[in-house]
Amino acid sequence: MPYSFSQLNTYQTCPRQYEFANVKKITRSISAGESFGSSVHNTLSKWGKMEMESAKLNNPEDQLKLFTEDVPVVVHSFTEEKLVELWHQSFIYQGYDSKVDGDKARAKGEVLMKHFFQWWSTKKREVLTVETGFIIEDANARGRFDRVEQDEETSHIIDFKTGGIRTQEEVDEDLQLSIYALAAEQEFSMPCRKLTLLFMHEDCITEVTTTRSEGQLQKAKEIITDIGHHIEGLSFDPTPSKDVCRRCPFNGICDAAIKS
Repeated sequence: MPYSFSQLNTYQTCPRQYEFANVKKITRSISAGESFGSSVHNTLSKWGKMEMESAKLNNPEDQLKLFTEDVPVVVHSFTEEKLVELWHQSFIYQGYDSKVDGDKARAKGEVLMKHFFQWWSTKKREVLTVETGFIIEDANARGRFDRVEQDEETSHIIDFKTGGIRTQEEVDEDLQLSIYALAAEQEFSMPCRKLTLLFMHEDCITEVTTTRSEGQLQKAKEIITDIGHHIEGLSFDPTPSKDVCRRCPFNGICDAAIKS
């Protein structure tokens, strides 16, 4: 069974948390942070698909089809106002303690979208795909691209983040980006030269970009294989700590949880 990065990361955080979420499948409510992140991803997915549709209209071969096929032609407006409109259409209120909290997050998102538009407008972009799933058979991993752009003859993976900004060292060692790099070469038949985490906050957009060597990709495969062996061996001994338990959605039912 191919593992998602979320599953791999959960196991690395605490095997017991993995067991609760993926083996026992204990349901839990969505958090405000998860809800906000989903709203951001849904908005930028719609924006990216608009870009891809617009690029098709500018393709001579696709233009010819317009004369031979009875298909509606939609001309998109790529403005800051349009992006904010998409944000309001995509915002999810689920997960917030009150409508007041939801409204605050909705207003915060408007600011984020304006920052994203400024970032997006800095250059011409060629989008290969957005929100597309993949399976890497030889690495036993699966996932979903947020956004992939073509940069000359290479692919550029862009992953949206609404959490805390990570250091360059953390990004250089990030397993999720290694999985993306493996998948990109498989899916697009071109080398992947850039992997970017795009941190979106109210004050600014922060890019942290990295690359992956063949050695790093091989190491990622070994890590995935090792975690998979532990999961298949039903090794779910907890690894509690104050920080891990504080963030764990199952700390109320786990007998190993460290109570703060």
